[in-house]
Amino acid sequence: MINYRKATVNDSDILAKIRSIFMVEVAGCSETERIEVENTNKIYFEKALADDSFAAWIALDDDKIVATSGLSFSVVPPAFKFDGKLAYIMNMFTFPEYRNQGIGTELLKRVVEEAKNRGYKIIKLNATEMGRPLYEKYEFKDSHGEMIFNAE
Repeated sequence: MINYRKATVNDSDILAKIRSIFMVEVAGCSETERIEVENTNKIYFEKALADDSFAAWIALDDDKIVATSGLSFSVVPPAFKFDGKLAYIMNMFTFPEYRNQGIGTELLKRVVEEAKNRGYKIIKLNATEMGRPLYEKYEFKDSHGEMIFNAE
C-alpha cells in the first residue's frame, strides 16, 4: 500500500537525489552534472522547505520513497485579474516500476490542493511527454506563449 506524506527539511537530501535522477532521465546529463544538480538542489530544498517557499509530497511503499512532487511559490507584479501569486509544479517523479498506478495523480492532487489552500489560483508547470496526459486529465492547458531567455 502506498502512503503519502508532506516533505520536511529532513527530506532535502532525498529530494535532491531524486531530482538528479529525474534530470538524467529527461536531460541525459553526465554523472558530473548529476552530482552538481544534486548538490545545488540539496541547498535549495533545505532553504526553501525551511522558509516555506517550496512544498513537496512524497509517496512511500513501506519506508521506500517511490515518487515525489514539488511546488514552488512566488509572487510577481499583479496584472488584470491576476493577484501576482504564482505556484510552479516541479519535481514530479515516479520511479519506473511504480508508474501507471495512480501515484502521480495522487501527488498532483495534493500539490494542487496545497496551492489552493495557500490562495494561489495560477499553477504552472513544464510537462514531459510522459507526464502530459496526467496534467491534461487534471485540466492543465497547454500554453505556448511562454518564452525563456538564457543570459549565460
